[in-house]
Parts: sequence; C-alpha cells; structure tokens
Amino acid sequence: MPVRNAGSFVMEAVQSIQDQTFCNWELIIVDDASTDNTPNIIKNLADEDKRIRILRNIERMGPSESANIAISKAGGEFIARMDADDVSLPNRLNSQIKFLLENKKAVAVGGQCIVIDKTGKEIGKKMFPVEARDIKSMIFISVPLQQPTLMVSKSLLPKNFFWYEGALDVAEEVDLLFRLFKYGDICNLPEFVLRYRIHGENTSLKNPKRTFLLTLKTRARAVFKYGYKPTFKGLFMTWMQFMVVLLLPNRLIYPTYALLRGIVSIRPPFGPRFVISKDI
Repeated sequence: MPVRNAGSFVMEAVQSIQDQTFCNWELIIVDDASTDNTPNIIKNLADEDKRIRILRNIERMGPSESANIAISKAGGEFIARMDADDVSLPNRLNSQIKFLLENKKAVAVGGQCIVIDKTGKEIGKKMFPVEARDIKSMIFISVPLQQPTLMVSKSLLPKNFFWYEGALDVAEEVDLLFRLFKYGDICNLPEFVLRYRIHGENTSLKNPKRTFLLTLKTRARAVFKYGYKPTFKGLFMTWMQFMVVLLLPNRLIYPTYALLRGIVSIRPPFGPRFVISKDI
C-alpha cells in the first residue's frame, strides 16, 4: 500500500485488511513523505499489529516507485495491491487466493467494485469483465481491472520481473497488465471485492487529458514492444477517444467518457453529474 497524505482514509483502508477472513497476510505500507497526520496513524496501527510493516520515503517518489519498494520487501507467494483511500471487502483476500490456487494458468485476478464517496456512502458500481479473453481484448479500449483489486501469483513471474514504470505515472497499472499477459491469464472475480472511493483528489482524475495520453502511450508500447495485437474495434475506439480528448476541455473528459460507457448514474459530492461505467 503506497500512501501519501491520506490521513482521512488510511485508517479505514488498513482496518479493512485487518478485517479479512484470511488472516495470514503481511501489509507493507510505504509512506511517500506524507506531510499530514498519515505517519502517526499508520505507526499506531503498526504498533498494535505486527503484521503491518512501515517504510518511509525521505523524499516524494510517487505511487509507482513506492509500490515497487513494497513489493521488493514482500515475501509472500501472492502480491495484493491496495490503495490508501479504498476499502477491501472482508472476503477479498480469501476469494482471490482460492481462485489463483484453483486456476493455475491465472497470473492475476481482480474483482468488481462498489463506488463510494469521501464519506463512505455508496454512489455506484464499477463492473468489469470476468473472462481472460474479454479482459485482454478490452484493455485497448478501457482499463479492464481496478488496480486496488489486483492480486498477482508471484510464482508465475521471473525473479527479475519489473513491476511498475514510474515514468508512466497514472497509467502504470495498464502497462503492468500488458506485461502480465505474457505469463498467464488475467481474470476478475464476479463478486465485489472493493469499495472504491472517489473523492475529488484521485490521482487519475486530477488531469484526465494527461491520464489518457499516458494510457495511449502504454497501448503503443504494448503493440511495438510487447507484441500485443489489438482488435480492429480496439484501434477504432482508441482513435475516437483520442479525437474526443483533443476536443473536450479537461473538466468534461471523464464525465463524457463515463456517460458514453456507463450503466450506473450517480451524483458525486463534487463536479457535474456523470455515470460510472461498467469497465472504466
């Protein structure tokens, strides 16, 4: 769990791991030079629960590099990603571990998300494809797996596997998924595993134009470097998205995209009304 200035949410995020039905876990938190009360909160939690380890960056390094640090210290067979402003549902770890143990060809698994606002109120749902083939096809159109639901089977990866590319910033998880395809199937559980929080300060929503352009960069890299073969629909949708992003002002990009792809209408505590899509 990389964390920076998440004092309002981090205690609930950590407690959601402590409340898991699967108890044999280690939570590695990398504090990315927080300037609020985050360090005190996570220190108190770690003092009370020895399964929690705290690392601290002296200077800000960003979520990607912080996640890489945490993963480098992890000794478990399965690596689960968690964000400091979200809430894992109690059976998340147990269900994902069971899935990976029963599906030996699966290198990673995610799940469905309940969307909440900054107060924890449910405001929508984010539904994702379940089957590996649908996830692999969709990634050239939209993100097919919510990053803080990700669990990876480390045993299927080479020892020198590189996890997150810091230069890709808000699109680092897309690049990771493209590279994980090489080592096995990526699936989503049909059940809800996470309460995903939208609060106005989400990294990927602060500058959606930049987020899309970095995602576009990962798609190009996947084709020319990783050997990914997009469908005609994927290429067409990428072109259409590019044109829309060029034409729209920043504040309208995410609401418009969500509306076009959406299935659940919500009114968040900030900005205009928009729709949370089943696959964004």
